[in-house]
Amino acid sequence: MVEHDAGWLQDLDDYTSLFRDDFRRRDQARWAAVYLQGLLQEGGRKTIGGLARRVALPPDLSVDDAAQALQNFVNQSPWDEQRIWRRHRALLAGRHAEPDGVFVLDDLAFVKQGRCSVGVQRQYSGALGRKTNCQIAVALHHAGSAGCCPLSLRLYLPRGWLTHSHRLDAAGVPPERRDGRSKGAIALELLDEARSEGWPARLVTGGAGFGADREFREALASRGLTYLLEASADVEPADGETLWPAERGRVRVGNVVGAAASWAGDARRAAAEADTVLMKELGLDHFEGRSWRGFHHHACLVMLAYGFRLFQGCEGGCQAAGAVAV
Repeated sequence: MVEHDAGWLQDLDDYTSLFRDDFRRRDQARWAAVYLQGLLQEGGRKTIGGLARRVALPPDLSVDDAAQALQNFVNQSPWDEQRIWRRHRALLAGRHAEPDGVFVLDDLAFVKQGRCSVGVQRQYSGALGRKTNCQIAVALHHAGSAGCCPLSLRLYLPRGWLTHSHRLDAAGVPPERRDGRSKGAIALELLDEARSEGWPARLVTGGAGFGADREFREALASRGLTYLLEASADVEPADGETLWPAERGRVRVGNVVGAAASWAGDARRAAAEADTVLMKELGLDHFEGRSWRGFHHHACLVMLAYGFRLFQGCEGGCQAAGAVAV
């Protein structure tokens, strides 16, 4: 276990208490603080077994098997991660929600073996640039002059999963998430949620998986949003769209003018820095559970850990890259 001083642990407990009313029970909030403590420890994989060996349990959470308790908290305990995410965004909004910011959409790949983890199959990942056995999730970030912060994440279910109800049942996929939503449709949900909660932005940007989706681009335009998205060189621009040069034989497609192209590049670099922190330092891709609930509970807690670093003025993550030029 990596030692932290009592002041750090008290700061973490105070931070976690901000979410206490969004958990069903007080003990769930207490276990959330323990889980965050493990995620924020330096080094090591952030599996449940690894976390259990590294954390210091408070006296009121003394148990014989910390790993089993954490496993139950993340994979079985019925707390609503969407409520926690909404609180997370509300707490960050005061410092980070600004009209001149940029929304950044990423598809994140989680390389997995086997067939049982929810959403896993051999599929193309834009993040990896190849086909591999993986899960893919859509993530939304906001980048601005105060830095960059992750806002939300949702798993994508490939078509191969949607025709096997027994696999969906075994993974605990909610009925309302079994309708075959595209990555673009998931991205629109995340954008609409953030905007309805008061997060503005002058631009939406993202990778080729979003730029290739003309329906998605049209939906952004219908919402009055300006966008610039990476795409393959053979993309057909719609009315009002322009093609911009990009790297690796690709283009960027959007309804932007002037300096927005450079804003998009700055924001995507900032979001890439955030993804590295989430995936590697905080263990977003270390989760070994198989269920829909466990995946999203873990992802939510990783974003809360990132939020704690922002609240503490940590120099890691997006802020290390400096403010985005907007």
